[in-house]
Amino acid sequence: MYGSKREREYLFSRADGNAAMRAQVEAALSEVDRLPEQRLLNTDVDALVQYFLDKYSMTVPTLDRSGVEGSHHERPYEAYDQWERRTVRVPGEAYDFEVPFAGEASIFQMQSNTFDTNPPVAEVAGNKLKFTIAGRTLSPEEVRQKVNSLLDSIDQYLGWHRSMWSSYPDELGRKVRQQIEARTARLLQQKSSVAALAGLGIKIMEKAGDARTYVPPAVKQKIQPQLPPMRPATPPEPTLDKDVYQKILGLIRGAGRSIEQSSSRTRSLDEEALRDMFLVPLNAHFGNATGEAFNVTGKTDILIRYEAGNIFVAEFKIWGGDKLFLQTIDQLLSYLSWRDTKTAIVIFNRNVGFTSVVNKMRALIKTHSNYVSGPLRLDETSDSYTFSLPQDNERQITIAVLAFDLGSKA
Repeated sequence: MYGSKREREYLFSRADGNAAMRAQVEAALSEVDRLPEQRLLNTDVDALVQYFLDKYSMTVPTLDRSGVEGSHHERPYEAYDQWERRTVRVPGEAYDFEVPFAGEASIFQMQSNTFDTNPPVAEVAGNKLKFTIAGRTLSPEEVRQKVNSLLDSIDQYLGWHRSMWSSYPDELGRKVRQQIEARTARLLQQKSSVAALAGLGIKIMEKAGDARTYVPPAVKQKIQPQLPPMRPATPPEPTLDKDVYQKILGLIRGAGRSIEQSSSRTRSLDEEALRDMFLVPLNAHFGNATGEAFNVTGKTDILIRYEAGNIFVAEFKIWGGDKLFLQTIDQLLSYLSWRDTKTAIVIFNRNVGFTSVVNKMRALIKTHSNYVSGPLRLDETSDSYTFSLPQDNERQITIAVLAFDLGSKA
């Protein structure tokens, strides 16, 4: 039952969103000040800023309306007796609903710059919102209307939050960079002073871990695959961590948006050349010192390999119509083993009417024989879907479809 006191508390009303944003920035700046000298002075500034952007990012939740699940119960209902002017418990019914979401759960407790006097009511539990529709008698249409009304209200509040948080990444990156550069300059000045004293014959003892040189190699984030439980009959195979998967998708989306805004010469590159442009930020962020590096196989695939297997596969295609799009899904599925559950399809559009292409893909993907559920919206032109493996219908995988508009050649 979702009728607890906690459930009846309002969403978007417990904390000040602006104060939370300031606290996030201050926490990042505080961590900059705590970095060891050697780490700060020997790390590329751009890579270090990106590290803090990744660590302190805040993703406004997106509701997965297609994943709503409910259960029906016979349950006493509190009704107001007009004659006796008191609340009485009478026989009734209730529907308990759960709505999955992707993003930061804490956003649901924060008040944005824009709000109204009637915030929605629901319980936040993990990555789901829970709420109850109750009454003496409830018609299906009444339940549907109340569910949609509540979800519309929550989406409205989330939209206000997206507007408020839209400037946060730029502000965070700017302030973190200023803090890094200011502390770096201060440390270098201090070292210059120490060297000057040494030149005057005053010996200064070195601190443990003191950075004696200032060489800026790029910081890399190593992909950490998680091993599944061992089975006596088969060797263990790695899987890809969900957080790492989201970081990979974020880098792909960022690179795609950069290409969208680049020169016409870049946007007119062929499929293979466009694909290769994504390898640069991926390998720059995750490194290629071990077997997990991003690499290319065949004509259009980008992979993360681990030992003898693959734990991430992405297909890159220029939009070529309905048939080619469905064939791309088939091609991607044909690459996957039972443990390959994190994948992506990147589509480049050169047709007039990008909106129509995106809508067509969202409709087409639901016609595929292995489609299970979705979309879960990632942004305006990117979604994730749940599919089953052709060789095992009970095994579910995630396919993210990311679309970018390169402009029409017409």
